[in-house]
Amino acid sequence: MTMLWRLTLACLPLLLATSAADAADEFAQLFSGPQVGEELPPFEALPAFGEAEKVAVLDGAMDGPVLLVFVHQVTRPSIGLTRLLMEYAATKQTTGLQSRLVFLTADPTDTKAFLQRARRALPRGVEPSISTEGIEGPGAYGLNRKITLTVLVASKGVVTANFPLVQPSIQADAPKIGYEIAKVLGGAEAPTLKEMGFDEQRMGMARRQQVPERDALYRQYMAPVIQKTATPNDVVAAAKAVEEFAASTPWFKERVHRASKQITEGPRLTEYGTDKAQEYLKKWATQYAPSGQPAAEEPRGESPPAESADESTEASTGDNG
Repeated sequence: MTMLWRLTLACLPLLLATSAADAADEFAQLFSGPQVGEELPPFEALPAFGEAEKVAVLDGAMDGPVLLVFVHQVTRPSIGLTRLLMEYAATKQTTGLQSRLVFLTADPTDTKAFLQRARRALPRGVEPSISTEGIEGPGAYGLNRKITLTVLVASKGVVTANFPLVQPSIQADAPKIGYEIAKVLGGAEAPTLKEMGFDEQRMGMARRQQVPERDALYRQYMAPVIQKTATPNDVVAAAKAVEEFAASTPWFKERVHRASKQITEGPRLTEYGTDKAQEYLKKWATQYAPSGQPAAEEPRGESPPAESADESTEASTGDNG
């Protein structure tokens, strides 16, 4: 036996132990929220819409089946899966299923404003709420801030399924969650994606329909930044909104980068807003540049031709393609 093999065999127990420990650590990190068999603690949150004060989120949902989703990070996959689950749950209300949707945040005021702006993208059939207890949510829940979504299915106040999702996927996760929902409703078979409301062809059409919606969102955020009459404080506030939305919306961040880069490298920079606005355009042209990563893909035809810089209420895309 060669020296190399002797060394390998001698180290094998240590390597196996290390691998097992690493796997255990990785598994431990995936715990988020009450586990199967544990009770759902009551908690309060702020309604996302309207002027109501905090409400008891689980009121009326402790005597039967409930789907409870905590959104830790707002991303396209997390919102896509959340929307599918919540709208599917809404179709099961007649069988007794309740659903609750809670957004976790370090700044409830900003999140409330964001959700009001993004209301059309949120699921129908459920009134979202916002935790006021910080990014980790209600303390009694033990939620993991490294998770993107925590999805809980419960019956009579006791958890029957827990899904801590780092990379949410409709295709991978929705059927498993749908099966757990079916079980608490007395069913024995998992619903298909189509039965849950997911239609690949319809989703393709929806992506194409996102083009005008994204154009409108882009202008909504960028127009206040380049208003010729904006004060420095106005520009700072508008730029903050742009940066917060860009932080959770890859297509928007990439679009702001392209527009800012084209504007700042062209001869017409001074035509876009005030000096303060131009500072932000220069900042985004460099700060939002992809770092060795491919830019988030947008549906083809999404970016319209650049508008005239004289139209101060419209932000140029800076993209003629």
